[in-house]
Amino acid sequence: MLMSVASIAPAYAADDTDNVSAAEVENALADVSPHLLEEAASASATADAAAVVVTGETAASVPRDPADGVDLNFDGSSLSIGLPALDGTATAVTLDSGAITYPSRNGVANTVVPLSDGVQMLTTVASPDASTSFSYPIEMPIGGSIALAADGSAIVTDAAGDPLVTTGAPWAVDARGVAVPTHYEVAGTTLIQVVDHDAGEFSYPIVADPKFTYWWGGKEWWPASRVNVSLIATAVAGYLGMPGAALIVGSAIALCNQAGRGIWVYWTWAGQVWCTGP
Repeated sequence: MLMSVASIAPAYAADDTDNVSAAEVENALADVSPHLLEEAASASATADAAAVVVTGETAASVPRDPADGVDLNFDGSSLSIGLPALDGTATAVTLDSGAITYPSRNGVANTVVPLSDGVQMLTTVASPDASTSFSYPIEMPIGGSIALAADGSAIVTDAAGDPLVTTGAPWAVDARGVAVPTHYEVAGTTLIQVVDHDAGEFSYPIVADPKFTYWWGGKEWWPASRVNVSLIATAVAGYLGMPGAALIVGSAIALCNQAGRGIWVYWTWAGQVWCTGP
């Protein structure tokens, strides 16, 4: 499959088994269930950015140099999210899907999917010797912080406690689609995704993500095994700070999950909440 190459950094001294090429990343993502992966939004490029998505008063910028981090600008606020595992990482390659990936020689590759409502930041773990901890340092307004919600998702807030961006609950899957244990941790202003790929017999590569969504709304996939009125209602109420939202979700879950295959839950900053089946 052809792909457009933004640029490739010089070779790094490392074992070939730790090399993760753009083609290998693309193949790994192709094996992930479509409901987990976001579709890239239409983007432009600049001298410093491999992809820029501007929607209304928001802008997401994905760098050519992975050390520069991903910039999110919205509603007068801005964040910069650093990428994990940068040692031996090359500069940006644009995949046919529109996602931006960074080949590496450390057994781990980052991929950023630019979206109209934020970014999805994917980690491809190609080696069983790779780290199990992936840190996303976040530069945020002074006084900002990161908190974890009851469902394991993360909320980045400003000094006043108002949400800026959120993530969904963390996920990780191996090459066969088997779920890999994962969770978020917080260290200061760094969000850490722990992927316990050493906790069992998993097939590589493994793909994991946080998706950062602007706080104007969002959506989250709840697989059938996790469709629970109390859990979802509590999570949505926490997202919106509106107890009434929990009632809306709770009354609709059974209808949305009639097929028993899981549901999408959607919400907006205005407090609208709804769900659909797959």
